[in-house]
Amino acid sequence: MASCTTSYASTKETTNYARLCRLLVDVGSQALRNTFDSIHPPARLHGVVTKPPVHPILQALKKKRILNPTQWAKLYPSTPSSVSSKDFDVTLLMLLLRNICGLIPPTTGWDNLPPVADTSAEANIARVKYYRNHVYGHASQASVDDATFNTYWQDIGDALVGLGADAAAINRLKTESMDPVIEKHYQEVLGEWKKDDDSSKYRLDEIEGNLKSQ
Repeated sequence: MASCTTSYASTKETTNYARLCRLLVDVGSQALRNTFDSIHPPARLHGVVTKPPVHPILQALKKKRILNPTQWAKLYPSTPSSVSSKDFDVTLLMLLLRNICGLIPPTTGWDNLPPVADTSAEANIARVKYYRNHVYGHASQASVDDATFNTYWQDIGDALVGLGADAAAINRLKTESMDPVIEKHYQEVLGEWKKDDDSSKYRLDEIEGNLKSQ
């Protein structure tokens, strides 16, 4: 990934970037998981993914290679009753929220910034993805200046609180100590999320393009 370098020196700007990565990875994944669990409670998840209407949808996503083998294995583990959203990463959670949770896309779609007045769960999910892309846009330098950091932190934090995240925990993360190894870890995880999500979006765009050409 672009942010991996042979020498890594921590500065205020690189720490800003790493904090944003951690906010999206740690708090973002938990907020998305909580949202998913509120729609498909953990105790009923096994039944949901093995029966219509959800199972055929997931089978279709697998056939179209939108769901990759690793994600499929998490949805259908060797012990079926052990399926748990705790094993779902951010990319899989986002994919499931968009496809099997009955959510209606914001007026601006899933990939764009929703209107400020839209504070629905769907809008906040879209905001998480939108700001993920913007934070990742700094990956080549792995640094974010203070002004950009504060703007992103406020906007991402508001979206996550809207999805039920703990505002106090978000505030603690903003100043919590981070060493260079931890910083690098969160940069890499965010990069993996972006890569996996881009792969899924490419398949969706390709399918839509084929349908339009028919």
